[in-house]
Amino acid sequence: LKESRSKGLPSMGSGTIFTIPLEEILVKDFDIPKHWKKIAGMDVGWNNTACIWLAENPDTKEVFAYSEYKRGQAEPIVHAQAVKGRGDWIPVAIDPASRGRSQVDGKQLFNLYRDLGVKLFPADNAVESGIYALQEMLATGRLKFFRSLSELSKEYVVYRRDQKGRVIKENDHLIDALRYCSAALKHAKQPPISRQGGQFTNATGKRYDI
Repeated sequence: LKESRSKGLPSMGSGTIFTIPLEEILVKDFDIPKHWKKIAGMDVGWNNTACIWLAENPDTKEVFAYSEYKRGQAEPIVHAQAVKGRGDWIPVAIDPASRGRSQVDGKQLFNLYRDLGVKLFPADNAVESGIYALQEMLATGRLKFFRSLSELSKEYVVYRRDQKGRVIKENDHLIDALRYCSAALKHAKQPPISRQGGQFTNATGKRYDI
C-alpha cells in the first residue's frame, strides 16, 4: 500500500482508483502531427456506446487521448459512422463481450461492426492489470488527456472501488475504452499512404483483417 501511494499506483481498497489529480494530466488541445500513430478503443452497449482515440508520438512515446465519443440508445450503424468519421483506417480495440450474441438480427455485434467498416480487433479485457498499466502511464506522465474530453474527465474522477475492493461498474464506458486501446498501443498505425488494409494477429495466432 505504501509503495502504491508513493508511486501513484492503485491499491485494492475502496475509493477513487486513479490517484493522479486530473489537472496534472490535462493538456491544451493541439493538432496531431500526421506521422503520429493512432488507435482507438470501443465499449459497446445499448445504454452507452463509447470510443476513445489515442495518438502516440513515435519519437517520445508520449500518448494523448485526443477525441471521445459517447452515445446511448442508437443503432450500430450510427455508432459506426461516428467512429469511422475520425479515420476509417484507425484500428479499434473493442470489448470482447461484443462477440456474444446480440439481438440485432441475431448477429454478433463484433461481426456487425466489422461489416459496417470499423477496423476492429478484440481487446485485452484483463481489468486489474489494465488498470495498473493505465495508472502507471498516468503516473509517469506518458499519458495525457486533451482538455476538450469532458466526458472522459468526468468518468476519470468518479472511477472507484466499493468497500470490498471491486471496481464499481457505473459511468465507466470511456474509461473501459481507454483501457482497451492503451493496452493495444503496439497495434497503433500511421495514416496509410494507400487504401490497402492489413492484418492483426492475436495471442492465439488468429488473424483479423484491419
